[in-house]
Amino acid sequence: MEMIPFRGYFLTPLTLKEYQNLNELQVIVEPAAAALAAQRASDEQIKEIESWAGYEYHDGQKSSYYTFLEWNRNFHIAIAASTRNDAFLEVVRNVQTRLMRYYYLVIVMDSYGKELIEEHQRLLRAIKSRDEAMARIYAMEHLTNTHRRSMDIDLRSMSMDLAAVLDENNHFAPRPTTHRAKARRRKSATPRAVALRR
Repeated sequence: MEMIPFRGYFLTPLTLKEYQNLNELQVIVEPAAAALAAQRASDEQIKEIESWAGYEYHDGQKSSYYTFLEWNRNFHIAIAASTRNDAFLEVVRNVQTRLMRYYYLVIVMDSYGKELIEEHQRLLRAIKSRDEAMARIYAMEHLTNTHRRSMDIDLRSMSMDLAAVLDENNHFAPRPTTHRAKARRRKSATPRAVALRR
């Protein structure tokens, strides 16, 4: 949280640098957690992981996408919890919670639902079958694919933001600098555009 005098409290924006840092941490920690989960998870913990693995969001339905984000976060945290290692759990919970701020800023929602569910199901099957090597591989594949999907969405979002300030020749169009124009720009800026500018 960030406090701005006379304006209130605001969530600190997640920068692209922080997003990259969290991704690098994820690819080290989460595949190892998945392998440990395959070795140590109790039947009860596997049921918990399974309960979070099946929600598919629907393209164009924002509330469905937000529900998916919660279920996805809980899926990854449940895997970490089943390692029975509190340090893994703490790191994964922290990373997943911080990434939620980034995913909430993604305003273009592609229909990756089926793809994500298949990746979750593959990882779940590896953990259920106690296959540590495959759990590690599927966790890494899932993170790699998620990063790729996020970057695809990022680039399109940035292109859309740029399109608003380019003229027909793809040059930056001169913009009026009146107080009224500035107020209009501030009002119309998307959360994504504001976060990228910071």
